[in-house]
Amino acid sequence: MTVPLCTYIIPATPSDDAESGVELARQSLTGHASGPQPGLDGKGPLFGQIKRAVAGQILRGHWQAGERLPNEAELSSLYGVSRQTVNKAIALLAREGFLVRRRRAGTFVAAGRSDRFALPIEDIGDVVAREGRVYEFRILDRKSLRNGAAIHWPDVPDGTPILALDCLHFSDGTPIQVERRLVNLDAVPEVAAEPFDRVSPGRWLVDRVPWSSAEHTVRAVNATADMAALLGVEPGAACLSMRRQTVHLNRPITLVHFLSVGERFSLSGSSITDSATELNL
Repeated sequence: MTVPLCTYIIPATPSDDAESGVELARQSLTGHASGPQPGLDGKGPLFGQIKRAVAGQILRGHWQAGERLPNEAELSSLYGVSRQTVNKAIALLAREGFLVRRRRAGTFVAAGRSDRFALPIEDIGDVVAREGRVYEFRILDRKSLRNGAAIHWPDVPDGTPILALDCLHFSDGTPIQVERRLVNLDAVPEVAAEPFDRVSPGRWLVDRVPWSSAEHTVRAVNATADMAALLGVEPGAACLSMRRQTVHLNRPITLVHFLSVGERFSLSGSSITDSATELNL
């Protein structure tokens, strides 16, 4: 009697698969097949620490454009945190432009990163003082209005009370900038009682009102006859126009237009990412 031969296939256990995935993740993060777990810096929430650890690998060139990251399960096992924590870190990195998430394919290092160009929110008085000059300002006009009547602030509901201010800034007695500002009185009601006899509107807001984001639009323009008269230049003179809206927790705080004489004013900023700043790179 012949006994048939039987072949038994023993499947890998889930723990075997998990350990294999974690080891691959470790190699991907460290470049070594064994060794200590990639360290977190211990500063702040875990999702922020993981975000910095992954960003550091990209910024230092350990991960190249197009390279696939370990999946969230592998990263969560590697760091000993929940998948939700890893997901939050990866989502923030994708928002900063470090990573690209492709459904069913995975998460990859972005081929090109769009860094943010950051303009500082700085009071013109500080700029003038830093140049060793004497700063002065003059309030030209002040009105309390309702949005949608004489003015229109697109991001604020119609009927919202608005303080409208026109201001002229001087450096050593020479006019350098016209400011036209709207302030949301629902967000900053206390500004209605401020006379602005000692401090400029911009300085007052910077010192007293928090903001979480700002949007800038900058363009080159020629001075109109009215603006030229205020700034003491010829009509058509080259000027720099900047529109800035500051927001706190999704609530618009102030919308301001600055018009500066081109030859009397300069503007500078830097291209940054949050992760690069956090890592001091």
